[in-house]
Amino acid sequence: MASFRKRGEKWEYRVRYIDPSTGKQREKSKGGFRSKKDAQIEAAEIEKQLYFNQHSVIQNQDIVVKDWLKDWLNEYGPQCQPSTLENRKNYINNQIIPNIGHYRLSNLKRLDYEKFLNELLKKYAKTTVQTIHSIFSTAINKAVELEMLTHNKYQNISLKKENEFSEEDRNYLTKEEVTIFMEAAKKSQYHHYIIALLLLRTGLRKGEMLALYWDDIDLDNKTLSVTKSRNEFGIKNRKQNQVSAPSVLITHL
Repeated sequence: MASFRKRGEKWEYRVRYIDPSTGKQREKSKGGFRSKKDAQIEAAEIEKQLYFNQHSVIQNQDIVVKDWLKDWLNEYGPQCQPSTLENRKNYINNQIIPNIGHYRLSNLKRLDYEKFLNELLKKYAKTTVQTIHSIFSTAINKAVELEMLTHNKYQNISLKKENEFSEEDRNYLTKEEVTIFMEAAKKSQYHHYIIALLLLRTGLRKGEMLALYWDDIDLDNKTLSVTKSRNEFGIKNRKQNQVSAPSVLITHL
């Protein structure tokens, strides 16, 4: 049974229970409620969780988001690729923790989380925000698996559609601009010109270009075999993709 008391102008509840893992009596208490009814509502939720043997959920209710994410990275981060771990650390430390890291893990409402994601959409591409959401959901799923939470309430989040880019916001070169750019590139060092020509005429990513070998280039059939990608952690194999190489590129190669 829960007990309640008033401390100053605020109310507090106390719920005593037996921890089945130790057999010892434990207590969950919390104050700061504006009314006794508010305290009763939360105490009732605690007692419901105890009824369903969710003791670990109660014990972890005071953990904040930033602490769990750091623990999750330290414990499970080494299981993924170094580049994946680095990306996760970057998004967690620079986007997630500064914005929602102060919330208690059990108290972060779905609505507040949706607002956080939609604010990110004002600064980042939708794919980037989806990646951030995927990282957070993975950490939450692990918390559920460890019985720190009862469920993942951040599933099926609806992200607002991105506004259409205006002409001023476009992030690409027109045909005329490509011509001007390539004319300028011709005046640079020859290998710089080849790099610009290769990227612009094939659509390869920088990492894919950096992983190319001469064996990947078929001069007779004018194709490139893209089988790898390079980053700061080394070369990683990927699904093979044949890319057509225009004659102007083959001529310079």
